[in-house]
Amino acid sequence: MHASVALRRGCAPAPGRRATAGRRHHPRPIPPTAVVDDEDRWTEEVARDEQPEISWAEERRLRRMSERASSTTKSSGKPAPPGGPFSGGAPRLARASRPAPIKEYLRLVELGDGAWELQSATAVFRRNARFDPTTGECVAPAQEVALAATVHVGDPTYYQGLQEECDADYDAVLFELITGEENLREGRAPESTRGGARHGGDEDEDDHNRDRRDPFLPQLAVALAPTPDARRLADTHFLVPQLDALDLCGDNWYVADMPKQELARLQAEAGEAMMATSSRSVPGPSVPTTSPALEALVVTAKGRAGGGPLRQATRLVCWLVPCPEAHLLLLDWVWGGGRPAPVLGALLDSLAGGNIIAARRLAFAQMIVSAQAKGAVGGGADVPVLVERRNDVATECLAKALDAPGVSRVSLLYGGLHMPGLTRRLTEQLGLEPSTQRWRAVWRVEPPGANNAVRWAALPLLLFLDGTDWAATITDAAAAADAGALGAAAAMGALYVVRHGAVYYSLGKWVLEWNRQLFDGSDGVNS
Repeated sequence: MHASVALRRGCAPAPGRRATAGRRHHPRPIPPTAVVDDEDRWTEEVARDEQPEISWAEERRLRRMSERASSTTKSSGKPAPPGGPFSGGAPRLARASRPAPIKEYLRLVELGDGAWELQSATAVFRRNARFDPTTGECVAPAQEVALAATVHVGDPTYYQGLQEECDADYDAVLFELITGEENLREGRAPESTRGGARHGGDEDEDDHNRDRRDPFLPQLAVALAPTPDARRLADTHFLVPQLDALDLCGDNWYVADMPKQELARLQAEAGEAMMATSSRSVPGPSVPTTSPALEALVVTAKGRAGGGPLRQATRLVCWLVPCPEAHLLLLDWVWGGGRPAPVLGALLDSLAGGNIIAARRLAFAQMIVSAQAKGAVGGGADVPVLVERRNDVATECLAKALDAPGVSRVSLLYGGLHMPGLTRRLTEQLGLEPSTQRWRAVWRVEPPGANNAVRWAALPLLLFLDGTDWAATITDAAAAADAGALGAAAAMGALYVVRHGAVYYSLGKWVLEWNRQLFDGSDGVNS
């Protein structure tokens, strides 16, 4: 995330931005649903009874019914009716398959009215409460983590909804931000807002107060503003930067990222060059660590699917025929798992109708969505220091937040490229299970008027222009070579490669989706 220090001190919100610091809502308590005291015994009974598999939602519903029936029986002092649905205690249910975590946290969706939305996902992970089977005492409370993919520019309503949800529903909000240590201060653990979270009376209350005084996770000490580049990017698409729209200075908002100084040290150890940034900011996860020109050169030379010498030789042959970018894209499609982007028709319609803002938003959204699969199909600029190491820091901060007294709900706001790694860490390292997911619109593009003539004419026009350029280049280069001007002939060939390489790189971002999950049809939610 681009960030620069503003002149506002005390972490006051920007003018026109709703202040939330100091105002605490009370998050909803998490019911300890689907509690299993002895999972091994439960599984053995399931295998013996051979009950049919049910969904997790149905399982929770039946268990709540069982708990209500059990409490009613105890209060009345009457035994449960024999043979009833809850006789013998909790029903023995077949273990249902756990819902698989989502793989793509950003998607571009066409709505029923023809409009398009870039949507970001919030995946909810839960850890059920655990009770001592002998005493019935809660030894570990139920906890919930919301992993929210964020985009650094969006509609104001997108950030408003995110802000309101985080302030109202979570005990602690952790977010990504690389900034200098001079912009941070030691934070304090969030205040407990749930009754019954501690079970030791005054002694535990004293422990909690002592924990509140101990250093916790870092918080922002000053209000930050976007860099000029980030603001220009937002203005180009008539959007707002995240740092202008979100108040990151709330009482329970914490930085879950590495400081700029540590990032620079790790990059120096790995031999990676830092991009030129302002003195108080570094690029966030959506910013590549190599320049766009260098990335375009690498992708054009090696392709998005990579491959050995045979594939590279095949790619070289494509430069000898007309419209090389079409052949190269076809190879990437076959080798790398891309597919024609569904948004292509709407993009052409927007251009034909003169709606440049809509076309920019659609192209930008397509680039963001396709960037999720850069690592899978090659040509990406992901750097382990920027992704894996930052994920490690975020996981450590999340574990510390979950260990704080009275914390049951935590929200973690991070960029989409970090989501697969964070999802794996939540399930494998922290023992959380995927529960639900919800989608929020980052920005919307109103339905463009369909223009079938432009759609059908686009490809023939491209082929005609490419064929004409190829014929002219071959003719001029051959004439220059016959005249002995070999340098001029080579320069013409090089300019031809540059022209069509730029077209290939641009079309690869806008025309195709580099997403194996979508291509294989394993999920289908993003199509």
